[in-house]
Amino acid sequence: MGQRRAASPATLTTWCSVTTPASENRTTQPHTTSRRSPRTSSKNYWTTLVCCERRVERSRVSRCRPSDSFGRTLGPISHAIIRLVSGPLLTLSILFAYCYSISKTMDFAAETVRVLHVDDNPDLVDVTATVLEHEDGRLCVETATSVDAAMERLSVERFDCIVSDYDMPDQNGIEFLEAVREGHGDLPFILYTGKGSEEIASDAISAGVTDYLQKGSGTEQYKLLANRICNAVDASRSRRELDERTRRLESLISSLPGMAYRRLNTPGWQMETVEGEIESLTGYTAADFETGETAWADDVLHPEDCDRIWETVQDALAAQGEFEVTYRIITADGTKKWMWEHGHRVPGPADEPDILEGFITDMTDLRERERKLERYKRMVNTMPESACIYDTEGRFDLVNQYLASFYGTTRDELEGESSSLLPKIRSEYEGDPYQDLIDGERDELHGEVSGEFPGHGYEVLEYRLTPLVIDGTVEGVVGVTREVTEQRKHEMEIARQRSILKAQQEAVIDGILVVDEDDTIVSYNERFVDMWDIPRDIVERGDEEIALEWAMEQVAEPEAFRVDVEALYEDPETTARDELELADGRVFDRYTAPVVAEDGTRFGRLWAFRDITDLTEQKRELARQNERLEEFIRVVSHDLQNPLQVARSRLMLAHEECDSAHLDSLDNALQRMNDIADDVLRLAREGVDIGVTEPVDLREMSDAAWTIVADGDEAAELRYAADENREWIVEADSDRLSGLFENLFGNAIEHGGPGVTVSVGLLDDRTGFYVSDDGPGIPIDKGEKVFEAGYSTAEDGTGFGLRIARQIAEVHGWEIHVTDSEDGGARFEITGVEFSE
Repeated sequence: MGQRRAASPATLTTWCSVTTPASENRTTQPHTTSRRSPRTSSKNYWTTLVCCERRVERSRVSRCRPSDSFGRTLGPISHAIIRLVSGPLLTLSILFAYCYSISKTMDFAAETVRVLHVDDNPDLVDVTATVLEHEDGRLCVETATSVDAAMERLSVERFDCIVSDYDMPDQNGIEFLEAVREGHGDLPFILYTGKGSEEIASDAISAGVTDYLQKGSGTEQYKLLANRICNAVDASRSRRELDERTRRLESLISSLPGMAYRRLNTPGWQMETVEGEIESLTGYTAADFETGETAWADDVLHPEDCDRIWETVQDALAAQGEFEVTYRIITADGTKKWMWEHGHRVPGPADEPDILEGFITDMTDLRERERKLERYKRMVNTMPESACIYDTEGRFDLVNQYLASFYGTTRDELEGESSSLLPKIRSEYEGDPYQDLIDGERDELHGEVSGEFPGHGYEVLEYRLTPLVIDGTVEGVVGVTREVTEQRKHEMEIARQRSILKAQQEAVIDGILVVDEDDTIVSYNERFVDMWDIPRDIVERGDEEIALEWAMEQVAEPEAFRVDVEALYEDPETTARDELELADGRVFDRYTAPVVAEDGTRFGRLWAFRDITDLTEQKRELARQNERLEEFIRVVSHDLQNPLQVARSRLMLAHEECDSAHLDSLDNALQRMNDIADDVLRLAREGVDIGVTEPVDLREMSDAAWTIVADGDEAAELRYAADENREWIVEADSDRLSGLFENLFGNAIEHGGPGVTVSVGLLDDRTGFYVSDDGPGIPIDKGEKVFEAGYSTAEDGTGFGLRIARQIAEVHGWEIHVTDSEDGGARFEITGVEFSE
């Protein structure tokens, strides 16, 4: 900060000059008493302050008007101060104290003047005292007949003036004067002597005498002495009061955050005199301005503001003689500041420019506060929430734009109206919660209300009310309200979806665990807790690392398990499935995948565990069964076929050696055994699983199967139901479908005998097809039994044909049933078949 420049005595004198005593020849007014109390002006202090300007003009003491006067009047500074007081820039108490001090000391004419008359002639001092008090009622004259007595009284009493003789026995008047000056400073001292000479007068003046007067015998000399006393005292009081006011004003100016000035009203605005915080305000010294090295308009005022401010000031001066402006300056170090200035014109001689006197202060902080306040107002008025201040009666005192829009009106129209929200809030509490806020019994009131609101229908509002406390007093209530209708609906929908998801999660047989991107467990189901036997506090705590440590203790290979898990976390896009073997022998199917939103945002990783211990055991058992089946196939295909082959060879030799009916029966038995072995081998090796399906024609498949099965039976006949308008194309495995027809046709020829007629057609309800014959049919009580493995009503049947036919139908997703045909034979209906369009 720059050094504050104190106001010069000359400048301060000009600002606070007051009425001083008249010349020696003034006519004193008689008073009825020797002492009067000071008069207190009936005008207010501001008027007193401004009136000082007029009193200065009437001042007749030339020494109170130095030639280097900063300004001839108190007006500029008083007006500026008054302007400043209206803002946040100065404390009122400073000004009131200063103005009050001026009002108390403006008028000396009514005050008592205590005089100490010292003379070694007792009769003379008594006469002089009596005459002086008669001449001027303000005078109260005390006497002393020696210097010692006078000095003693001066040590304990206060006097306004000393009148002393020169020729006294113990000390003369000059020596007395020197003693007074040493102990009592500039106390007025009049040398009143009958022994006059130029030498005595010269010595008295050198010693600092206030006045010098020779004694005389006429009354005129007493009148002159009284006049000299009053003039000396008034002048002394004026000087003392002037010094005191100078000190006070200097303190006042030093307290003002700115600078006072006197400058020419010319485009450059050259400063003549500046006082106050010049350097801290501008970065320049007072000398920089007063010497002309720095010009206010050219070097300090912001270039963009120069023309505007000049025009504004000139227009204001022309209209009312004073002005008030705000503008920017650029300080010596390049800092930009905002200034507030008030000044007025002091007319100069006709051939010289006018003088401007005024005050400038820094309002950068104020502008910044105003700017922040404006930004805050904009923020409050653009926020999508209702904000307001209620008065103590519950009326809107101040509202933001959103609240006004909610009510369908303007802010001005709404302010002063009653709130429709407060009655709804009050209705939900016992007593009056709003009054509790006003009375200071509540610190806050918050919650939700719902209901019908004018122009909006049903709404849910979230509110918060707090007391507005200023200087310890509740002056209203601050309210903020949000419309949360859609939000509450959305929250309810989310809660519903979460409930459904949780129910689904708990309904599945898998253990579910969801970990977010921060490795925190965010979801799990009870099945997961049960499968891993993990303490509930671990999953509730949400620490995935602790849960992983627990799981490692459960698995058969802990380190491999950790490596797999960490690798999956490092690759957030990976989906994987494998099996985990636990230390207790259980086996889990483990599936993991990233949790990804539709926009690609990742939310973590899902882990699903299914206990497949039983399934694994079934697979192992199936593997063992398959091994036994392979052994069975080996036995049938090799160990059984070889003896059969030997038996057939022996039978052939037997036929060559002899002719016996028993040999034919033996041949049939061996053939039957060979057929059974072939069927069992085919069923064991091929099963009935289907391969690739494709569109196939039922008639083509039937024809191919019939050619194989009916070979050697010229009397047997295959017919198709006449239906030229329907498609016979189905989706099937052609090999397995051919096997189905072969087994059904073989069953018809086997049981229907030579010349059997077999029919193939489509069902009327378009759900499948049928194969029927005109053979003996199947008893009703044997309908489903015919599909059992090994069951046959024919003496030479294996009992596997229809069983294989059903299995082929079922693996295609079809069903097969047996009923009577129209010709009395058997009819096999295959349903659930989808035909190609």
